Amino acid sequence: MFENFEEFRNRRMPAWVIPVLIAAVAAHVFGFAGLVFGEMWKAPLLDVPSSGVDLAVAPPPPPPPPPPAGGKKLEAQKEKKPKKIKPTETVQPTKVEDKPAETTDSGDVGEEGGEEGGEEGGVVGGVVGGVISEAPPPPPVKPPPPVAPQNIAPAVLKSLRISGEETILPDDVTKTEIQRSGKTQLMVPVKVCIDRSGNIETVKVMKSSGFVSYDQKLAREIKKWRYRPFAVNGAAQPACTAIQFIYRQKG
Repeated sequence: MFENFEEFRNRRMPAWVIPVLIAAVAAHVFGFAGLVFGEMWKAPLLDVPSSGVDLAVAPPPPPPPPPPAGGKKLEAQKEKKPKKIKPTETVQPTKVEDKPAETTDSGDVGEEGGEEGGEEGGVVGGVVGGVISEAPPPPPVKPPPPVAPQNIAPAVLKSLRISGEETILPDDVTKTEIQRSGKTQLMVPVKVCIDRSGNIETVKVMKSSGFVSYDQKLAREIKKWRYRPFAVNGAAQPACTAIQFIYRQKG
């Protein structure tokens, strides 16, 4: 077996084999090239696009129409001339004098934006012929609110008294009524208020004595009292106090 392999390996290739292989390869190459160029030669040629520029020229305008026969102009082109009017009578021209502009007798100048024929002193934008309304009166001035009177001690108000009877006794009829009632003492508190001038402003019996006549006499006599003004830091102020009246009567 190995003898055949050695024999095959030592065997030389004939000299004609290489030229035959080269000839075969060349024949195949030229055959393939001929086939490709033949197909390319048979293919149709494409149109090459033109690179020129096309210009469009407008046609010339039509010729004007021929003039009308006889050389007459169109009626639309005729100019109408105004007719002359002959006067039937001769009229002498008169001279018109320039009249000066009318002015008002008062010589007043109206307000800018006003209406002709408006009233003097009116409001711009009003109605011609309207009545000029008077300005509304100013609102009444309200008096300052009254100052609340100060409550002071009875001794302070007593020191300010300048006139008036301090001891007020019931009349004889009331004394008889008190004696019959069995009472020997009456205590009547009275509130007295003065104004800034020192005059009595109000008198109020806070608790009745039980005898109307005596209560009325107390109020009547107290209203006759007079005081000096009660002052606070130099300013007069109204003041009030409570005065206790004590009346004793033997039974």
